[in-house]
Formats: sequence, C-alpha cells, structure tokens
Amino acid sequence: MPLKPWLVATLGLCAGLQLGSSLAAQSIWPARATAQSAMIADYRTLQCSKQPPPPYTASLRMQSKYDQRDASKSTLRSRPDADTEAASKQVKQFIAGLIFASKRFQRAKTPQQANMALACQDQWLEHWAQAGALLNPDASSTGMAARKWAVAAMASTLLLTQAASNGQVQLSPAQTRWFEQLGELIIREYQPRQAASFTWFNNHDYWAAWAVAASGMLVQRDDFIRWADGNLRRGLQQAVRSGDGSYAYLPLEVARARLAATYSQYALVPLVLLAESARANGLPWSEHDQQTLELLGNFAARTVLDPGPLPELMGQAQTEVAPYKLAWLIPFLYRAPNNRLARQLYESEDGNVDNYSQIGGPLKPFYPPLP
Repeated sequence: MPLKPWLVATLGLCAGLQLGSSLAAQSIWPARATAQSAMIADYRTLQCSKQPPPPYTASLRMQSKYDQRDASKSTLRSRPDADTEAASKQVKQFIAGLIFASKRFQRAKTPQQANMALACQDQWLEHWAQAGALLNPDASSTGMAARKWAVAAMASTLLLTQAASNGQVQLSPAQTRWFEQLGELIIREYQPRQAASFTWFNNHDYWAAWAVAASGMLVQRDDFIRWADGNLRRGLQQAVRSGDGSYAYLPLEVARARLAATYSQYALVPLVLLAESARANGLPWSEHDQQTLELLGNFAARTVLDPGPLPELMGQAQTEVAPYKLAWLIPFLYRAPNNRLARQLYESEDGNVDNYSQIGGPLKPFYPPLP
C-alpha cells in the first residue's frame, strides 16, 4: 500500500531532523561558577520529600480561554471549560515545582539545600519523562499551544539551572529523549504554519520556536536551533515600520484590540530570546536585524508609556500589562542599553520586570547590572 503524501512528508521531516543533529548547540545562558555550584554533590542519592503531580498523558483537546466569536480574540469565555482548566492546573503545578526547585538551588545557603533542590527537580523531571507526559498527539490548536508553552517553560528552567550549576546538572537519558520527542512533535505541529500561504503566523509561532530552540540547547540539537531561527526571521519580516521610522509593530498582535499592548510584549519575549540564540549559535544577525528588533521594542514600550498617540491602537484603551510580561527588557537592554524607550519602560517599573514562569523564572541573575 503506498504511503499517503502527508505521512511521507512527516517521515522525511523526522529523518532530516535526526540527520541534521550535532553537538554544536550553545545555551544563551553560559555555565558559570556560583556559590551553589561549589556545593553540588551526588544529589541523585537524595529522595525528594514532595511528590510531583501525576504525569499528564491524556488528550490535549483543550479549549481556548477566549470567545472565538470575537474576531480580536480579546474577550474571555463566559464559562471556562472544566476539563481544560483541570489539565492546565496539573501541568502548571509540575512547571511551578521545577521553577521552585531551580530558584531554591540558586538561593541555597547550604549544601543540603542545594542538593535537595536539584534532587527534587531531577526526580520530578524523571517521573514525567519516563511516563512520556505531554506527548499525546491528540491535540486541538489550543492543546498544541499549551504543549509548546509548557516545553518553553520547562526547557528554560533547566537551562537556567544548568547555567547556575556551572554545567554540572545534566539530563538523564530518559529526560534527554523526552525533550527530543517534545521538540520534534512541536516542529511537526507548527511546520505547516511556515507555509507562505499561512496568514496567521504570530506569537504562537515565536513561542513554538523558543520552545524548540531551548530544547535544542538543552539536548544539543542544533537542527532544532536552525528550525527555530526560521520562525525568528519570519517574525522580523512581519514588522511594519511607522511612517517616520521611529518604531515598528506586528500587525497580528496589534489586531488584538484592547490587548494589543499585552500581546506586543508577549510576542517580544521569544523574539528577543531567539535573537540571543542566533548570536550564541553563530547564525546570521545583522545590524538591520538588530534595528528591526529595537524598533519593535520602541513600539512595545510606547503602548505602555504613551499609547494615546499611536494610530495603530485606534484610540482603544489598553488592558494593563503585567510587569513580568516585560521580561524581554532584561536581555534586550543587555544588548541595547542606550535604547531610550526601553530604558524608560524599565525604569517606570523600577526594574521589577522579572520572574516570568514561561521562561523559567528570574533572568536578572544571568545578566550584568545595567550601566
């Protein structure tokens, strides 16, 4: 029986991913010696006292929290879906545990605290990896989104732990294979959206790219890094420059009506991290690329600082942006410390723009203080 065309394409993609893998992928957060890294012993001999939530292996046929009858997707559903809420809670509990362990390790004052934190993170991770959690292919578009958000959070958290441990914390074989499978699955799900004819390429694709890139850094898959970089390039190409050239915006994020400011920040988080990935992994990053990213930063900053004059917002009052969603400012200002609007936005929040769980928690410890 001849293979169906879609199956041939999928098999070809998977083969290409495997053949393209190597050991070149570099984390955007390099390993560094810390007080805690000097405390590390054989933490795998310890037993974590807190059990992880059950691995989520069920269907990911989730429903969006937004009312799909609203074209701008800015109105919440009047009645959230109970099954979706329960599944999300289970996954979020797991991610929160990984982040808590990472923070606890980074703040440990004693070897016992440091090693117990690493033991808990490792054992929770192993439990879900062995069960093949989040790998169920039966997923709605919202379920696919939830999967990639979870992988972005998990991989980012582990990269931060590895960096703070001076590279001593490494994944087990089961954990490595799990992240490879998750990355490959996200690529299969989001690859069709890369078609030139697909008109809704947006923040979902940027976040899918960061989930794959972060996984690639974690498991040394530079083919993951290259795939993710393609989404970064398309994201930059979507930027529309203002008439006076002082800013640029992403039309599909601005189309979110009163959530335009929120989604402009939300889209920038993975784009800025992917720009860091390009630099760390020797991929092209030109002055024009940097200028485009900074112009996007200018618009995002203005949507919070002074949205009124922006014609793209059409006079719509904007929902208040949560400070943690401005976490893009930390790596952004590391590269562009003299960007006036980004600096003004940072200072307007007294620098309290950190601790975004979707990228693993606090980033400031991994960047030098602003000059």
